[in-house]
Amino acid sequence: MSQSKKIVLRIYSMISALFVLDCLLYYFKEISLSGYYSDAVLSWLWLISSFAIIILFWKKLLAKLFLAAIIVTFALSIIAMMLPFYALLLSSTSLGLYQNKDLNENYRAQIVGYSVMVHPWLEVIEKKGLFEKRIIKCTDPQLMNDNLEIKIRTAKDILFKSETDSTLTLTLFYGGPNKTITFNKNTGSIVAIKNN
Repeated sequence: MSQSKKIVLRIYSMISALFVLDCLLYYFKEISLSGYYSDAVLSWLWLISSFAIIILFWKKLLAKLFLAAIIVTFALSIIAMMLPFYALLLSSTSLGLYQNKDLNENYRAQIVGYSVMVHPWLEVIEKKGLFEKRIIKCTDPQLMNDNLEIKIRTAKDILFKSETDSTLTLTLFYGGPNKTITFNKNTGSIVAIKNN
C-alpha cells in the first residue's frame, strides 16, 4: 500500500471514529457536537469519505463488501415504511429543523422533527464549548392543557424569560396568546405553564 493511501486511510479512520463516538454519545447521553449543523456535516463527511475510500480501494474485497453493506443498509431503511430513511434524511439535513435560536451564552433552543409519524418537538440544549447536551425535550401533548390549537411547530419565536438554580423559563411566542413554560433543568419536566 502506498504512503498516500495509508494517510487517506488514517484520516478516514479518524472521521469514522469521531462519527461513531458522536452517535454513541447522543444515543446514550444526549451529548452532541456544538450547533445543529455540526452533526449533519459530520455524517455527510463520513458518507462522502466512505465512498472515496471505496473508490480508492476498489480492487480490495473489503471495499466491495463495504459498498454492499451501505447499499443494503439504505435499502432496508427504505423498505421499513421508509421511517429510518426519513429519520436519517431529516436529522442530517435542514429539512428536520423548524427553528433554531440561541437563548443566551449557556442555552440554545430548537424545534425539530425527525419523523414523519411524530409531530415536531421543542429541545433546549445546554452549551458546553465544543459539545452540547440536550436537557429538555417537550412535545405537543405536554402543552395542550387547555388550547389544542397552539402547537410547538407553529411558534414564531422562542424567548428566554428567566432561570434559577433548578428551573428554566421560556416563552413560545405565537403573536398571542403565547405560552410561558417553566422547566425543571435536572429532570426536563414541566413545572408550570402559563398562557399570556
